[in-house]
Amino acid sequence: MSYNERKVVYFTHCGESNTDRVLMVARTRCEELGIKSIVVASETGRSALKALDVFRGCKTHLIVVTHYPAATWGSKGKIPIGLGRSEYRQAYERLVEAGVVIVQGTRPLAPPTRSLDWKSPTPEAILDRTLEVFGAGTKIAIEAAIMATDAGHIDEGEEVVSCAGTFKGLDTALLVRTAYSMNFFKSFVVKEVIAKPSARVVGLPEYEDGQWKGSLEDYPSEKGPPADT
Repeated sequence: MSYNERKVVYFTHCGESNTDRVLMVARTRCEELGIKSIVVASETGRSALKALDVFRGCKTHLIVVTHYPAATWGSKGKIPIGLGRSEYRQAYERLVEAGVVIVQGTRPLAPPTRSLDWKSPTPEAILDRTLEVFGAGTKIAIEAAIMATDAGHIDEGEEVVSCAGTFKGLDTALLVRTAYSMNFFKSFVVKEVIAKPSARVVGLPEYEDGQWKGSLEDYPSEKGPPADT
């Protein structure tokens, strides 16, 4: 019987405090396997810019998947998210100038049916909540890989490393064999867990949950309640 043993990094907490370590172990695994593309989920460009620095000189191509323009809770007001927003124009331009592909599209687990009622038992809502059992980073890493594939920047069946996190920053890296969203159940495979938290955030707002660690001091903020994301 054949098997492989791999080192997995498990973080004590979720969130931004793990970003640098996630990117380093992701780069190592990409180089070991000769992975052509790495997917990084980034709402504000902070994680994307860190990935650009970490993967500098690496043959792996960086693909950034961002959120549509919206906002989330922050400690000083709502935090705008989505690299298409004017607040992140400088980060967006720096990434594009470096040859980074930026993908913005519909989240497979938040399609138009979400507008009916987030708690409605639609198939997407059930899958969304089920994947969160493994952590928000796992769910978003899977979604980001699918979005990049649907957008045509990754071939269906290609193996990529996908990184995402909980609320802000990165805390999860997966090796996946990706698929188009329509073929998710038939073809998508999570081949390896490279890194993930051993904890899970369940409270809102996330930054007040004791399982989340990071700093929101340098994020832009706006007054008023956040838009539904």
